[in-house]
Amino acid sequence: MTTPIAALPDHNRLNDPLWQRLFHAYRHVITPLRYSGWITDLETCGGQYHVRADLGDGTELIIASTDALPNDPADVNGWHALRQHREDPARHTVLYDSTPNGPQRHHGNSLIPLFARIDSLDVLRRAPQLIVSATHTSPYGANHNQTAGIEGPATAITRFTEWSKRLTDHEGYRRVWQRSERDGYPLALFESAGHITTVRVTVSDG
Repeated sequence: MTTPIAALPDHNRLNDPLWQRLFHAYRHVITPLRYSGWITDLETCGGQYHVRADLGDGTELIIASTDALPNDPADVNGWHALRQHREDPARHTVLYDSTPNGPQRHHGNSLIPLFARIDSLDVLRRAPQLIVSATHTSPYGANHNQTAGIEGPATAITRFTEWSKRLTDHEGYRRVWQRSERDGYPLALFESAGHITTVRVTVSDG
């Protein structure tokens, strides 16, 4: 079975504690790009950090903030994304800028608008469109379903993360199980006082 998430980058920094910490800290940015089919890295050159994804067509996506990414993602004050040519980094196109002086500054550090723009890119390899949905089951058996609709892969994976975070951070649920990335698209089970919520990502048939 082929996993839908791209492989990890292949370099000797995989065992470096700093790289591991930053890669984990920015997994909410990296994981949607990997589900888009792109090998994605956390660059740590010269103490300057940014996310880089290889788009597979001679260009790469660079995501930073006002300058480089801060050590703590909580300090991000907006996202700056550009597409540049690997052979000529001077050739680049700014795709999105929600930093304080950017045209999308009203979005701040929200990720869904950023990934909606990235999902609209013209790329050679296109990952499937996805659907995020949730099923809420009460202790007495009543069900309620919620669906976000068809979205690009990066947007959908980010929405899955946001729905999951809302359940645990604001609605009193605890995560009791989540599918491993290597086993398919995200699927997680949450519980709160006998209430069960399942949040899933599935491939759209459309």
